[in-house]
Amino acid sequence: MSEAIRGPRARSSPPASGGTWFILMAGMWVAFFWLLFADRLDAVWGWVTQLPVLVEIVVWIVFFPWMLGTWVWTGSWPDWLRVALVVGFAVCWTVVSIPRPGRTPRV
Repeated sequence: MSEAIRGPRARSSPPASGGTWFILMAGMWVAFFWLLFADRLDAVWGWVTQLPVLVEIVVWIVFFPWMLGTWVWTGSWPDWLRVALVVGFAVCWTVVSIPRPGRTPRV
């Protein structure tokens, strides 16, 4: 199909780069561990669980890996398991967020 039929491809703003996404993900884990070591994670958990249900669901969706880590950390599981799971979440989500080279589109 010719370019004239499909129309021009114009973007209003460029998409966020993979590097920006990686910095955001890693930064959120730094903030998570800062709250953990400052003994403020329980306060965050209490605040989130006091939100209206629909708002809490949105917070869980937007901040899923960190909410999952908070849920595990504030649970009554053995310490070794909580540490292993939270560190595992942090490592896995950070590794998944590492920028990869773009793929060339098939024609």
